[in-house]
Amino acid sequence: MRGKLMSALVAIATSQIGAVQADIFHRETLQNFRAVSIAYDAQVCGIWIANESSEIVLLSTFGKELRRLDTKMSSVRSLTVERDGLLIANGWGEFRRLDRDGRAIDQPFRLSDTLFDTEGLHKDADGSFLVVEDDPSRLMRIAPDGSVLMELFGDTFDPPMTEPQGVTRDPYSGNILVVDDNEGLNSLFELAPDGRVLSVHPLSAYGVDAEGVALQPETGTLYVGFDSGQALAIFDWMPTERTIDTPLERGPDCAYS
Repeated sequence: MRGKLMSALVAIATSQIGAVQADIFHRETLQNFRAVSIAYDAQVCGIWIANESSEIVLLSTFGKELRRLDTKMSSVRSLTVERDGLLIANGWGEFRRLDRDGRAIDQPFRLSDTLFDTEGLHKDADGSFLVVEDDPSRLMRIAPDGSVLMELFGDTFDPPMTEPQGVTRDPYSGNILVVDDNEGLNSLFELAPDGRVLSVHPLSAYGVDAEGVALQPETGTLYVGFDSGQALAIFDWMPTERTIDTPLERGPDCAYS
């Protein structure tokens, strides 16, 4: 599986040159598809996409539309996958939980008093949430009770990450992936769990205004959504290094590659 292969390749590269740079290889781009937030769902072997309308869309891992749901929320700005369904946010502080058929699990609520302009959202293996906002530019870890466990400001990074829009995490390497849109570098930032910048990959060759990111971990397939560019780009991705000793829980293997 990918975890063993990745460990071997990273170890070999590190022993040869001392440090490695993450690899990203473009596969294809789906045009005329707005994707402002993306989340991989191992239980249904697909990716959920928010397009800043009331609808969310489920695609197969190779881009075929499987399901389209009306969330009853006026606009979905970000979303992430949980065990029983989805957590969605409108970008103004309101969150809702839905099952995978679009039925409400609970009433609208606030995940944390500190969250308003939620651009990207990812539920981590320990139950906490990785969140990015762009005003101010920050990456946070939020506990299930809403308390702030980590707060890092992107404009202090080198290079600065001034407009973070989407966030996900690779359970094998432990690295956090964030996309910065056109008001920033229009790039993919690869970060260690403490916010150390591992690599930055420009994305302008593939689309305009990067806003969503998701990873299918067992295959290393990376999805990046472009807002103004109305496109969904698909890549093969390999991390710079491992920043955790033990892989995180990632859910079942997908039946399709």
